Order: sequence, then structure tokens, then C-alpha cells
Amino acid sequence: MRKPTNPFVLSGYHSPEYFCDREKELDWLIEQFNNERNTVLYAWRRTGKTALIKHFFYQLEKVKKAEGVFVDLLGTTDLADANKRIASEIVQRFGSLNTGIGTALMKLIGSVGATFGIDPLNGTPQITFGMVGPHSVPGSLEAIGKFLSERKKPVIICIDEFQQIVNYPEKHAEATFRTWVQAYPMVRFVFSGSHRHMMQSMFSEKSRPFYRSAQLLPLDTLPQPVYLNFITEHFEKAGKSIDPLHFNKIFDWTRMQTYYVQLVCNKLYGRTDHVDNGLLGEVFHEIIQQEVPLFSSYQQLFTHFQWKLLGALAKAETVENPLGQSFLQQYALGAASSVSTALKTLIKKEFIIQTGSNYTLHDTLLMRWLQQM
Repeated sequence: MRKPTNPFVLSGYHSPEYFCDREKELDWLIEQFNNERNTVLYAWRRTGKTALIKHFFYQLEKVKKAEGVFVDLLGTTDLADANKRIASEIVQRFGSLNTGIGTALMKLIGSVGATFGIDPLNGTPQITFGMVGPHSVPGSLEAIGKFLSERKKPVIICIDEFQQIVNYPEKHAEATFRTWVQAYPMVRFVFSGSHRHMMQSMFSEKSRPFYRSAQLLPLDTLPQPVYLNFITEHFEKAGKSIDPLHFNKIFDWTRMQTYYVQLVCNKLYGRTDHVDNGLLGEVFHEIIQQEVPLFSSYQQLFTHFQWKLLGALAKAETVENPLGQSFLQQYALGAASSVSTALKTLIKKEFIIQTGSNYTLHDTLLMRWLQQM
């Protein structure tokens, strides 16, 4: 694989050289796999969750210990949609133009009500589904489970944005997936999601099908010293320099959200051999300006008061008690009951997140933009 020209990769996973740390989390994931435990990995978006999973797969496949399949359920709307997404990813993973499509895979494709073909644009294997109703999903998942179980090497499948199934119209969606997982104990599962509280509830509430069926790992931001060393190493390797004082500004401005740290460093690395205060400010401004059309449209999603509350929370950055008099008076928000109602809406739409007793905006760039208003 060709090396990236910019070491601060923004999309996908390249190799360990361009992946920062997560050694403890990687060791934990490997231990769970070695002892045949299913796992749950949850973190807010932009924290590096997907890259960690693909790094984990890379390590397993490097020593030919397992075969990894990554499925993203984001955007799926029902069980049939999820079934199609899972089957498609498996065909992409195990179908090869060099070795051909094996008998087992062709049998699987027929079992899930699909036909096989080649994408005319990129030449990769693809399958086309006919009309698949929800009643067909259990049988299709059974065929997928049998196929994965019969692979020579153990298969580990990551289902990303797994909390999406809670929003499916089928009330039995969680139970359907739980039945599937139980039926194939030799297939390992990683369930990952970006809605922390929803993922915790799915696997820790007694009334839910997945209750205590997997080991849970919350993914926090990287330690600053670790990220500092990673950034410095790549700058120095290219004969570039960045003043240590600038790291605090980068880390504070991005709040250590992995993607935004990468984005800032990617732009700085590509612009100059020496980073100064002026360039740092230009990059911060440029990143926000790119998002202004999107952020401006958000206002239409909320009432005037909800938007005002969002702005107040952005300016405060982190609020322990948004219903307290100090916060209400500082931002002229009026009655606590009104704030409570608006806050519930902002949390439901995932614009505000609650971590412990603290409330803050989910998107750091949106927060920085609102702070300028």
C-alpha cells in the first residue's frame, strides 16, 4: 500500500505507523478475542473508535489469527436494511476477483435473496437484493451465521453504530440480533456505537435482550502527552517543527477529539515547515468557515429558545448544573422548567451530551462557531 503524503490521516485506517497509541485498549480487545468473549466499544463520535477497531483487525490478520468484517449500520432504517448491509459487507470481504467466488459464498448469496455481479465503476464484487421483507431476515441471518462459522479461520464481525437498531420499526429488532449471536458462539462480535447512554442501556438493563451478553469498554480521549509525541515525531521526520506551546492551543481548541486534532495537524503539516501563531489561527478559522453553511442550517431544527440555550451551553463549554440559578442568570434563560424541556430536546437530537454530571456540545466545531456569535 502506498504511504500517505500527509501522516495525519483523516479517512479510514492505513497502518500502525499512522495510528496513535490505544495500546491498552488494543490489548483489552485482543484478550477478549483470545478468550472468546463478545465486546462492546462505545464512544462519542470523532473519538477514533472506527480506527481502533480496524487497527485491532489489522493486528489479528497480520498474524493470520482471524478474519475481520466491518459493518456500519448508520443510515439503516429497519431489519431488512441491516440484513442487506451485513450481507453486502461479507461479500465484499470474502469475494475476490483473483480467487473467484467460492461455492460457499455463492450459496450464501442465494440464501439471502440476492444476485452476484461486478461493480462497473471499480470492479469490486457486489450483490443486488430483490424485495426482502422483515419475515425473511431471520433465515438470511442464519445463512450468514453458518457461512461465517464454517470459515477455516475464526471470524470477528464488528457492527458499528449498533444503537441504530433501537430506532427500527420492528419492536423485536434487539431480540432478533440476540438470537442470531447466540446461535453462532464461534463467531466473535464487536458491537460499537457513538451513543454512549444508549449502548450502555442495551447491554446493562435486565429487561433488554443483550443484558450482560458482552464485555463493555468506553473509549475516552487520548492522553495529551501521547498525542504530543505522535505529532512531534511525524513533524520531525519530515524536517518540520512545531513549538510545544502550540500543542496546548491545539488540544484545548479541539477538546482532544481525535478527528479534529488530526484535521488541524493535517492542515498545519501541509502548509509549512514551521508552525507559528498566525498560521494556527488561520487554520482554526478556515476549519470553522468550511462548516458555516451546515451550522447555519441547524437553527431551523430548533425553536428560538432551544437555539439560545445551545448558544449558552457553547459559550460555557461545560456546565455541571444547567438548571442552576448561576447559569440561568448569566445567560438570561428564564425559568428552569423551560430550560429543562429544551435541554431534553437537545440531548435527544444529540447536539448536547451528558457525561456524568456535566453537559456539553457534542460537536466541538459547532461549539467554536457558536462562541463567535
